Amino acid sequence: MLNIDVFLQQIKASLGKHFIEYRIEFIFKTPKSLKANIYLDKNLFISVRYNIRNERVDFALIQNNQRIFGYDNLKEWHCHPYERPSEHIPCNKPSIDKIISDIKSICATRESGGHYA
Repeated sequence: MLNIDVFLQQIKASLGKHFIEYRIEFIFKTPKSLKANIYLDKNLFISVRYNIRNERVDFALIQNNQRIFGYDNLKEWHCHPYERPSEHIPCNKPSIDKIISDIKSICATRESGGHYA
């Protein structure tokens, strides 16, 4: 597991590559855990949870207070696909950049009038 600061550096580097604007709101940050929301616009944010003690990682794209996409490693790594976010699709551990890139693709679909507009 990465330490909290390295984990955050990787997130910020990927966000800078894929998004022009974003705002990080820290709910809490300790040496062993992180809970933050990354706002992409008023009703759309990435919920990030990271806990070194239990090795838990969770990224969820939230629109209007509902998860529309996500990756997490509860029990095993899996994806919550944006077509069916309540499903669990097993996957290999994704890189932070893969997660942020997938979120960017969903945002592009949403902005272009896709079914999440």
